[in-house]
Amino acid sequence: MSWKLLNSRTLIEDQWITVRSNDYITGDGRQIDGYYLVERSNFVIVAAESRGKLVMIREYRAGTGRQYLSLPSGHMEPGEDPVAAGLREFREETGFAGSNGRLLAVLDPQPAYLRSFGHVVAIDASDRPVDRATDGEVDAVVLLDWEAAIEKIRTGEIRDMQAVATLYLVRDLLGKG
Repeated sequence: MSWKLLNSRTLIEDQWITVRSNDYITGDGRQIDGYYLVERSNFVIVAAESRGKLVMIREYRAGTGRQYLSLPSGHMEPGEDPVAAGLREFREETGFAGSNGRLLAVLDPQPAYLRSFGHVVAIDASDRPVDRATDGEVDAVVLLDWEAAIEKIRTGEIRDMQAVATLYLVRDLLGKG
């Protein structure tokens, strides 16, 4: 059953995020006031291999105040093709060149309150970096074989939900690991 939007108030709006407070009538007739909805740009998350190893990154995430071992990712520009965005973000964050990009899936990361779509892109990476990484948020580039990456999910060292979902999806769709 769909909800009916009664009212929407914009609380925050800038180049990065919009936060709305919405009032709804649910499918069973209940009214919900002040339901927060966050809107942000669509993004890509990139699964890439170089010489048979996954190209991953280590970076700090302010939301939890911790370092994460994750996959290269980033915001898409309005109207930007997901594969082009994936190739761009991958090079910016790792310094590796990418080729043979393909869109594997579009996922909704938190559909209860977040309006943003995650585009899973698989690419083939160069044998070694061709540039210096230009994304100052990335602390390190890490190469892992599939078995080690899956083990790091099991032990909780890889726990970024987007990375976990992407790794399992790519493993299953492309027969990796």
